[in-house]
Amino acid sequence: MKITVKKHTDISLMQWACAMTIDSISEMPLDRIYRNEHSPMRCIMFSVEMLGIPTFVSTHFRTHSQGITHFVKSLREDRCGNGKEDRWTLTNHGMFLNAQSLINLARKRLCYKSHDGTVRVMRAIRREVEEVDPDLAEYMVRECEYRNGCHEDISCGFWERNERIAQFG
Repeated sequence: MKITVKKHTDISLMQWACAMTIDSISEMPLDRIYRNEHSPMRCIMFSVEMLGIPTFVSTHFRTHSQGITHFVKSLREDRCGNGKEDRWTLTNHGMFLNAQSLINLARKRLCYKSHDGTVRVMRAIRREVEEVDPDLAEYMVRECEYRNGCHEDISCGFWERNERIAQFG
């Protein structure tokens, strides 16, 4: 598996979008825009390349569609497939997405309710984001961390374990 993240826009586009909303020059730093999740953060664009991941993990990412365009290797027999692929067949998956979408992906795909393979890929994406945009990586957390508690019908137990550790040391 190889994960690569590239950042395609800089702060100037985001600040332009901010200026449009307040009718004046904006000097809001990325950290604040990410923390507040204001709409101009959707101007910060990334590409994520996931090479050699299981097809079913690719499918888990493919279910996310808000602010994301997916490019997945075809397994059609007349293209790249051989007709013998299964869920463990390795594939390549690219995403072109914005900062808000990366935060939303992390909330769901860092949760231990996701498959272990999916969590591993999401962690790798987060590590790569940290290299190109450390401010954004800070806000790429599990849903329970974002919402201060688990809201799944059946919890994975992560939040509860960490709450007990925090309470009792």
